[in-house]
Amino acid sequence: MGMIIVKVFATYRHILNNQKQITLDVPTPMPTINVLETIFADYPDLQPEILDEDGTVLPHVSVFVSGRDIRHKQGLDTPLHDGEVLSLFPPVAGG
Repeated sequence: MGMIIVKVFATYRHILNNQKQITLDVPTPMPTINVLETIFADYPDLQPEILDEDGTVLPHVSVFVSGRDIRHKQGLDTPLHDGEVLSLFPPVAGG
């Protein structure tokens, strides 16, 4: 088993009852998709904010493992190891 920290930002915090992060005690290494599915089991309203109907990360959402975008790693197959951080960023607009 290992500890994975999941950090959420902006509008996602509301879905997680205003929590900035949660800690999961899960078998590691664990693929990003399985970590997300674990979170969605407790917070089902988060799933359509992160994934489309086909289970692909929405284009305007950023998913990082230990500071690196999973799009530049192994996508949803990117493994998380004990002590790593999964960060979920909603779309951001500004000016």
